[in-house]
Amino acid sequence: MSNERTPLGIEGAPTTKASPVGIAILAIIIILACVAVYYYSPGLYESENEEKQEITATLNDVYSEHTVGSDGDGRYDYLNISIGVNVSESGKYSIDSSFHVGDNELYSSNTEYLSAGNQTMSVSFNGLNIYLCRADGVYQLRNLTLRLIKGNVSFKLDYREYAYNTSFYNYTDFQNSVHTDKRGTITGSSSDKNLTSDEYSFDVKETAAVVTIRVDYNITKIGITDSLRDSWIDLYIYYGEENEYSESKTGNDGNTYKIITLDSEQIAMIGYGRWVALIHHCNDPNPIDPTTTATTTNTASYTLTIDVVYE
Repeated sequence: MSNERTPLGIEGAPTTKASPVGIAILAIIIILACVAVYYYSPGLYESENEEKQEITATLNDVYSEHTVGSDGDGRYDYLNISIGVNVSESGKYSIDSSFHVGDNELYSSNTEYLSAGNQTMSVSFNGLNIYLCRADGVYQLRNLTLRLIKGNVSFKLDYREYAYNTSFYNYTDFQNSVHTDKRGTITGSSSDKNLTSDEYSFDVKETAAVVTIRVDYNITKIGITDSLRDSWIDLYIYYGEENEYSESKTGNDGNTYKIITLDSEQIAMIGYGRWVALIHHCNDPNPIDPTTTATTTNTASYTLTIDVVYE
């Protein structure tokens, strides 16, 4: 009896040696598959040179800055920096940058369609974000990257690690508040529940000194009004996902306003993070005199104003 044993493969199956012909066929299949993917998957394996098609673009190291203040409070809402570029062909280009304010780093990017030749792109930095860095001095534009956009692919064309130093600023030159106006209408249709408008959310940081929320409204009653109960608007503040409101103003008002103002101590008691302002239009269309069948539809038009001021 022979002592030779057949080598075992996976799970005890006898192994077999692959023939040279089989290996050659497998290699051909793999090569054909790679060629098919290369030609029929646009942009997946195309070379950068083919995609760019000899398009060139450079940063020409010409910069300028300008501040934007729109509400007349003497503070800057934005600091914009214009950047000179030179592109060989028209197309879509993007520019990315970091902005160093003291030890803090802000980011901005912009994408534009440019014609060939010397052009200008710009990046914009929010004044409140600069204020919250609380750093006086000369700010630096760094890591400036110019890219060509071709479909879903981008190609880096030029780069500056240190691009531009701004003029000297005090952080108090920049905006220290957020102002939001929202307008809408609510139509009442029920005597036993409040109808809720859209939820208006905003962030409250630890440095918030004052939060003011005001709703100006006008309620119009359509129907017989001399025997109807009042309609009114309630203004609430919610913190995060809490179901209980933190502060409210309510009452049987006609055409007037309601306002909530909280100082830093009250803000701290409520909590920092995402706040929500809610407007409830309360409407009871049932007549006081039960012998009548008069009904009405009450519509409230409102303007919700949110102001957050930071220390």
